[in-house]
Amino acid sequence: MSESDIITELQNIHKSFVLPTGREIKILEDIDLEVHAGEILAILGPSGCGKSTIVRILAGLLQPSLGQVLYHGKPLTGINPGVSMVFQSVALFPWLTVYENVAVGLYKIGVYDRTSLSEEEKRKNIHKVIDMVGLEGFEEAYPKELSGGMKQRAGIARALVANPELLCMDEPFSGLDVLTAEALRAEVLNLWIGHQTDLKSILMVTHNISEAVFLAHRIVVLGTHPGHVRVILTNNLPFPRNYRDPEFQTMVDKIHGIIAHTYIPDEVPLLEGPPAAPTSVSTGQLFRRMVPLPYVNVSEVIGLLEVLEDKGEELDIFDLAVDLGKEFGSVIALAKAAEELDFVETPKHRVVFTELGKAFIKSDVNGRKKMLNTQLRKMRLFEILLDILHPQKDHAIDEEVALETLATLLPNENPEKLFETIVKWSRYAELLGYNADKKVLYLDTGEERMEG
Repeated sequence: MSESDIITELQNIHKSFVLPTGREIKILEDIDLEVHAGEILAILGPSGCGKSTIVRILAGLLQPSLGQVLYHGKPLTGINPGVSMVFQSVALFPWLTVYENVAVGLYKIGVYDRTSLSEEEKRKNIHKVIDMVGLEGFEEAYPKELSGGMKQRAGIARALVANPELLCMDEPFSGLDVLTAEALRAEVLNLWIGHQTDLKSILMVTHNISEAVFLAHRIVVLGTHPGHVRVILTNNLPFPRNYRDPEFQTMVDKIHGIIAHTYIPDEVPLLEGPPAAPTSVSTGQLFRRMVPLPYVNVSEVIGLLEVLEDKGEELDIFDLAVDLGKEFGSVIALAKAAEELDFVETPKHRVVFTELGKAFIKSDVNGRKKMLNTQLRKMRLFEILLDILHPQKDHAIDEEVALETLATLLPNENPEKLFETIVKWSRYAELLGYNADKKVLYLDTGEERMEG
């Protein structure tokens, strides 16, 4: 494709957010991405990898920390004039009818005037897109009278009424039931194939691999910590695409392999460094298996192990996602957590019970607590926290000290979320306790502590 085909482009995009503590968290790093005319582009990745942030930067709703956005080769300032957005949460105005909500898409946005139409032209455009998305007859209905699928149709109509060049869809079908999502997915594709709109391109964010393969010409797979482009795949399958077609399944399996290798690699690198005093983590700390702790609950890990036991002690990670009814990113986080505890192994994209995992799931609640306590003590992150707590008065430290320690050890993680996860796991294992009133993390010695 030539440069003239590029509608909008991200060049060397970095994005960071500053937490209330002043700690900077990197969300995106070195993102280079072109959106071409004549294509549907899918951005694929689990929750938290920066997919939505990329779309908001491209649309001009967020400013990058570094890098630039180009629109037809020129630096973008403000809102991208050629972009309309459809969000997962449609956010229709409850006091407006369907017709009035769709009309909002024609309002003047920033310095770009989309209202250079006569009232009659506006009326025709609104009715045209309402009919196009299958909402004819519901023009006077209010959002409270609509189903989830109908609300999303209204959101799509609102985005299309301004005749954008690029339609950005941020997980538009993930909040819908399976049948409604499938119907809407097919209708969006039919709008594209049938050239029923003036759209030049569609950019869609998704965590659904089959959805990306069904719709997209190119698929961008993101990595995490921070978000970065892992690989961009070209999907040359002809339309209409069939989920049961062997070539379709081959593409799905290829992406499965890439994602599994990205998020649950067979080997975890060891980061070597000179040893340091156990209470010092600011410099020289030996990071042995210092990996981010997945933000999941112990009950969810136990649920995964229960399903694994019921299904024969070994499952494909993506089949497991279907069995659990969760998006693959959530299931990968659960599998990583179980693997860190040595309850499962993840060769390729399979999840396999270990003997320890089998013993854990067969134990009663007290047995599980003891086993989890033992496994947490082996994890480098918990080793360091215990080393810090032991010499302290009352074996306790302020929450702020714990947060600063976590931010130093894992600078690309959100220390508040990591701390919350550590507290949940530790309480179940009776390893560490947390006094919310005093904001103190302490070693659980089995003695009662007053909350006041």
